[in-house]
Amino acid sequence: MEPDGVTLKSGLVRDEGEQVRYIDDLMPVFDEEGVDSVFWFSFIAGRSPHRTQGGPDLDMASYSIVKLLDEKHGIPSPARAYPDLPWEPKEAFHALAGRYAALK
Repeated sequence: MEPDGVTLKSGLVRDEGEQVRYIDDLMPVFDEEGVDSVFWFSFIAGRSPHRTQGGPDLDMASYSIVKLLDEKHGIPSPARAYPDLPWEPKEAFHALAGRYAALK
C-alpha cells in the first residue's frame, strides 16, 4: 500500500537535505514570531518503511524526522545509531536537535 496515495517513481534519489532546507527556511520565521518550539510534521511514518533494497523506499515521501526500518530490507542492527529501535534518525532529526541544543 502506498502512503496517502503517493506514487513513487523508480529512479528517485533520497534527498534528506531538502527536508533540512525546508526546516532552515521555516525556523527563522517561527523565531521571529516568538514560537518557543515546534514539532515537525511527524516523528515516524509507521506505514512507510525505509528500504535500501527489495522494494520501494516508501519513507522517501514522508516528512517524518526518523525513518522506520524495514527489518528485511533496511539497515542491519549493528550499523544503526540506536540498534534496539526499529528506526534511524534522518538529517532533519539532527538539524532540529542542533537548533534546540544551540538554545541552551
